[in-house]
Amino acid sequence: MRCTLDPGSSHGPAWRRLLLTGALLASCTCSASSELPSLTRLNPLTEGASAHLPAPESPDGVLAISWFRGREAQPAAMIFSPEGLPGPAHTGRETLGAQGSLDIRNVTTKDSGCYTAMLETHAGHRRVTQLIRVHNSPKSVPLMTFPENIQGTIQSDLNYSVILEWVTTMNPEPVLTWTLNGKICGSGEKLFIRRLSREQLGTYVCTGRNSKELVSSEPVTVLLAQANAVPTDAEPIEPDPTLSLSGGPAIGLLVAGSLGMVALVGSVCYTTFQSQRTDRQRIRICC
Repeated sequence: MRCTLDPGSSHGPAWRRLLLTGALLASCTCSASSELPSLTRLNPLTEGASAHLPAPESPDGVLAISWFRGREAQPAAMIFSPEGLPGPAHTGRETLGAQGSLDIRNVTTKDSGCYTAMLETHAGHRRVTQLIRVHNSPKSVPLMTFPENIQGTIQSDLNYSVILEWVTTMNPEPVLTWTLNGKICGSGEKLFIRRLSREQLGTYVCTGRNSKELVSSEPVTVLLAQANAVPTDAEPIEPDPTLSLSGGPAIGLLVAGSLGMVALVGSVCYTTFQSQRTDRQRIRICC
């Protein structure tokens, strides 16, 4: 409904403000009535995983999108504004993905609940709510392995046997599933690798599930044994640098050495002469 204001009417300023307010309320009411709320349930997640909430599609074209926690688009619950700016409910783990989707990394059980996307389209506003549930991370239990794993790592040569065994008791009996690098590779209490190949290298995890709980093993990574270290050539040892002199310093050193030699010879001769003289004097006195 549109209200036309006649510039020439006799209504005063107060009436004009009232009419404008009514027109704005009517516009908001029409926009609110054009919202099409819906609820989409996403697959359950485990703590530590990443959640991806795709942006809803609209046949009218999306001009802007904002995200909120909960079912209501309250300012205090805003995660991202239509301009893509973080809001009061932003925790630092949320990012905007392609085409306005919402990505949440390292989800926790506190992230379970509804998330509302508010779309601004050519035809008005549209509200879409998505629900995610986050389960507790399954506890980890050790595996028995052959060869023995050291800090979750087994080193083995190709064509050798590797055995991984589930040794945790669960009641009722669980269904055990083995995965290699995230892909299912076996079932049962033991995973027996008869002849290890390169395709069987990687990280193994066993998951036990019964009607009460879900338990996962600690990951065990199978690697090739490290080859013997190849000796490396010793680095050449440079000889100690020798002192070399030339020019004036060399002549000076030579002269100093010669004078020192002359002084030494003279001292020896003088000492010998004095000794002989003393001996002659003693002989004369005795005679």
